[in-house]
Amino acid sequence: MSEFHEAIIIGGGPAGLTAGIYLMRAGIDAILVEKMVVGGAPMNYEHVENYPGFPEGISSKELMQRMAEQAGRFGLIMKEFVEVDKVTCENDRFTVRAGDETFESLGIVASIGTISVKMGIPGEAEFVGRGVSYCAVCDGAFFRNMDVAIIGGGDAAIQEGLSLANIVRKVYVIHRRDALRAQKIIQDRAFKNEKMEFLWNKIPVTIEGKEQVESLLIEDTNTRERSRVKVDGVFVYVGARPNTDFLGDLVVRDKAGFIVTNEDLATKTAGLYIAGDARSKSLRQIATAVGDGALAAVNLEHYILEKR
Repeated sequence: MSEFHEAIIIGGGPAGLTAGIYLMRAGIDAILVEKMVVGGAPMNYEHVENYPGFPEGISSKELMQRMAEQAGRFGLIMKEFVEVDKVTCENDRFTVRAGDETFESLGIVASIGTISVKMGIPGEAEFVGRGVSYCAVCDGAFFRNMDVAIIGGGDAAIQEGLSLANIVRKVYVIHRRDALRAQKIIQDRAFKNEKMEFLWNKIPVTIEGKEQVESLLIEDTNTRERSRVKVDGVFVYVGARPNTDFLGDLVVRDKAGFIVTNEDLATKTAGLYIAGDARSKSLRQIATAVGDGALAAVNLEHYILEKR
């Protein structure tokens, strides 16, 4: 038997929680489902310095906990560890299937994020859980006083590298270019950290080991010379792709797979709105996700009131 709510929010990150706050305050019966724990991607980071209202910055986890508490205060039902398999729409009613559970609604805010891009090199898949990770906050404690490699040069890579530097003995940053893409303030902090060593113009070739990761074979992008770095762990941050397969043909996607919306965050399917990192846009930050969640919720509210 299916469970009916006027609105279903898929994803419990900043966009989803904001949508929940707005919908509940507007008197819309809403439920939020999250495949992991409520809080989304920011739960994997240590500190946020560019979210307005916190001059000294704030712990990422604390910020998300505050958002969740605020949504809960307005009565939003939040169900964790509910992964959506498929969304369909028939006769202006949505059906959301998640394992053994089925939900129905008049409208949806899909505030799904992204999933890590895999490098596809030998040893990567074989050593997942045995030295290869895509989340330093999740797995960093297993590498206390060990040597690790970070693959990537963007915000996520360097932020996670800084987090690891508090735990491990050495962090090698493997980057294919001769300059980082991370924000300057993050770069400056990383360059000052004595535990972080930067290997420029290098790409990973093979992750090596027996039972666990033991080394990383890298190649110079200019000379093609290969060398080996002894590490106990490899943390991969080479990009992300949207996790939107469950929406099928209800949406239009750009070349990279991100969902195309209009300025109201509506999709080609009436009643389906997209908020957060899975949307085709130029900037993906907590602040932009919050804005997306508010706008999507307000427009979904108007849609639902017309359908009541």
